[in-house]
Amino acid sequence: MSNRLLPLSSLLAVMLLFFCCDERPALDPKAPKVTVEIEPGMSVRQIAQTLADRSVIDNPLEFRYRLWRSQRLAIHPGRYRFPRNSPEKAVLAALTRTGPAYLMVTIPEGLTIQQTASILSAHGICDSTEFLAACSDTALLQGLGVPFSSAEGFLFPETYEFRTGTQPAEVVTRLVSQFWRVFGELDARGAVLEPGEAVILASIVEKEAQVAAERPIIAGVFMNRLRRHLPLQSCATVEFLLPEHKERLSYQDLKTPSPYNTYLHPGLPPGPICSPGRASLEAALQPARHNYLFFVSRGDGSHIFSATPDEHEAALRKLWSRASERF
Repeated sequence: MSNRLLPLSSLLAVMLLFFCCDERPALDPKAPKVTVEIEPGMSVRQIAQTLADRSVIDNPLEFRYRLWRSQRLAIHPGRYRFPRNSPEKAVLAALTRTGPAYLMVTIPEGLTIQQTASILSAHGICDSTEFLAACSDTALLQGLGVPFSSAEGFLFPETYEFRTGTQPAEVVTRLVSQFWRVFGELDARGAVLEPGEAVILASIVEKEAQVAAERPIIAGVFMNRLRRHLPLQSCATVEFLLPEHKERLSYQDLKTPSPYNTYLHPGLPPGPICSPGRASLEAALQPARHNYLFFVSRGDGSHIFSATPDEHEAALRKLWSRASERF
């Protein structure tokens, strides 16, 4: 028997046979998973080592070989969820989106359904057009307890684990179900508004408030205006009508004809303008009690609150004076 080493060509052939014949199962959706962050700019060696360090794969060399062999495949950055000891082939398929991937997707507070659809589509969770259609599926929404013709406002902002290629109706169901779970945890005792109305108000608060402590105060301002049958005059509801975001609204913008324009129409708009988070929902259900009817932004995220038109005009003059001094 010879003790000579295999020629390099034979060794490569053995390695190729091993890698190509390794047909272990795909990712197990029911197995416990670990989270792995693949950041932009990471090298293949770094990615392979990160996966090995997290016990996702046990053969970094095989992973790197498979990627090298695939040539044109690109790894997508993101927060993935993998079962431990997953097949290198299945992990690579997930990272290059040629196979199913389990991703951690964050839906931030204050997004519209269109913006949420863009995030889901960018991660390969579901098609944006099909998702928007599911958000307007009357039968689906009725079954989920949504009192409007759109899921706007009920796609609860949170971090979710999704599988790429999930059916849009399943995604909508997941987000809306989480909304009702959180809403049910909030203290609605003594709330003046019905749940649907509270979501509308919360969506406005979400867009208007930047300082957490001001959310109940802003909700209280709008409640005071509702009680006195005064228009809410929320710029956020007007911006909802515009095709793109504007730092400052023009007087022409404030004349945009729509029931969502709270400068032209008193009362709440006909539906939410975004998906509010827990804090804004809580503020809408338990608004602060005060006599404020106005607020104006200081420009740093906080606001000056006033009870009378004269106080409001004085606050505006003060802010204009400060602004003129800077220029």
